[in-house]
Amino acid sequence: MGAVLLLGSAAVGCGVGRGAPDGWTYVNAQGIAFAVPKDWKALPASGLPKGVLASAVWKQDGEQVGVVQVLSDAKLQRPVGVKVKNSADFKLGGKPAAQVSYTYRPSLDSPRLRVLDITARNAKGKPVQVRISGTTSDLTLDTMNRIANSIQVGTIGKGNLLKG
Repeated sequence: MGAVLLLGSAAVGCGVGRGAPDGWTYVNAQGIAFAVPKDWKALPASGLPKGVLASAVWKQDGEQVGVVQVLSDAKLQRPVGVKVKNSADFKLGGKPAAQVSYTYRPSLDSPRLRVLDITARNAKGKPVQVRISGTTSDLTLDTMNRIANSIQVGTIGKGNLLKG
């Protein structure tokens, strides 16, 4: 039997770790979990590329306009030359975490992307990165922040956070 922890605010200075809005769906990723709105789709683990522990996408008119990925390596890989906005220091699951945001255009003919990167440690203490990204015209900063606020260390099950 696993220990049951109470969900609560784990962050000081930003909203990461506060929990998901009602009706959102949690996606578990080997000791860290995030939630997405009900019109997002969690991708099967068998179809994820190497290094991606979990992912969910949001499509409009068949086009992917938003994605959340939990990456097994917390090395921040960003496009060259982007200016990032750092959050205040905070803790997630009792461990130091960091959050940065930026926007960029991958190519001249592509839409601008908004990115929010959260680096943390999963329930086993391994570094992970949660990347929330989408087109600036479709995925609002409010939705991105709500996804970030939903991040929990552990595995979500039956309304409780179970220590993984």
